Amino acid sequence: MSLPSNSPSASEPSSLMLKPPALDNTYGALLLGSCFGMMLYGLAVHQTYRYLRLYPKDRLWIKLLIAGILLLDTLHTAMCIVAVYYHLVTHYFDPPSLAAGHWSTRILPLVMGLTYVMCQCFYVYRVYQRRYLYVGSHYGYRLLVLIAVACIICESAFLVATTAEVFRLSLDQFPRFSWLVSATFGCAAVAELFLTGTLIVALLRSRTGFKRTDSTIEILIIYSVNTGLLASIFDLACFIFALILPGNLIYVGLGSVGVKLYANSVLAVLNSRRSLSERMLQDLELGSFEPKYMQADRAEGSPDAPLEASKLQHRAGLRPDLTATDISFASMPFRSQMDSTSGDDTVR
Repeated sequence: MSLPSNSPSASEPSSLMLKPPALDNTYGALLLGSCFGMMLYGLAVHQTYRYLRLYPKDRLWIKLLIAGILLLDTLHTAMCIVAVYYHLVTHYFDPPSLAAGHWSTRILPLVMGLTYVMCQCFYVYRVYQRRYLYVGSHYGYRLLVLIAVACIICESAFLVATTAEVFRLSLDQFPRFSWLVSATFGCAAVAELFLTGTLIVALLRSRTGFKRTDSTIEILIIYSVNTGLLASIFDLACFIFALILPGNLIYVGLGSVGVKLYANSVLAVLNSRRSLSERMLQDLELGSFEPKYMQADRAEGSPDAPLEASKLQHRAGLRPDLTATDISFASMPFRSQMDSTSGDDTVR
């Protein structure tokens, strides 16, 4: 019995096998992004539980916002698990399936985009509600907010177009339209930078010149930067990778982490109200705060003379009545009327 020959006909089946696509920069990137994203998802669940315990009296709209963000975050995590298992386990050596994609992979951009838009709408509300902190023309402040809103609208439009193309095309055809993904992340990054920058400028211009007060403002500024900077970095990274490397899924893996950062940032802003409020109360107990609008009154008489109670009440009535909610939106570092009896830290 002769040995099988190595003729072309004998090796024809293997030669006709399709070459599988590279997995390290496609579904491998999605796998890594999903792993890091699930860690952040656990943090989001913990923050949601903490929020429900600390702020049960928050208004309904903020509770619905948190519920919507957590629901989308859960759906995104589930879709990542399904996509990774389908492509890397069930069809680990099925080239046509790897190239065609799965419905779980196709729905990821929609879920991510909706989470982005919901979180950014919260940031728009936070910034716009603090417009009275801006020293200068309020028209300029509103213009900056409107630019951010325009970026969010453009982001939503690109998101709809991206979702339509993802369901219509296969993985090997989509690189021709990856500029839609790049534009979506680019608009998200610009909107986040405008919102964070506007809030920081307003905080800088609200400084009073007192060490304790200004130190609180500095903490709020650092906090505002930290909650927006990291998400903006991931947005810019997704924008760059989708633009220069459209044939892989690295930007999808980075986006899976970025969308979790957005959800955690919103929850961190809301959960920080009590700690920031306690710090502000401690500063008020340790030292006397005399805002600048009172300094002129004191300059009229003796430097050591106490201000009249009636004048204090009149002046306090001219200032915004800030609650702990204002602290959660990174607003004024002090308030004229401290509602210490009610402990009101709900969102208005």
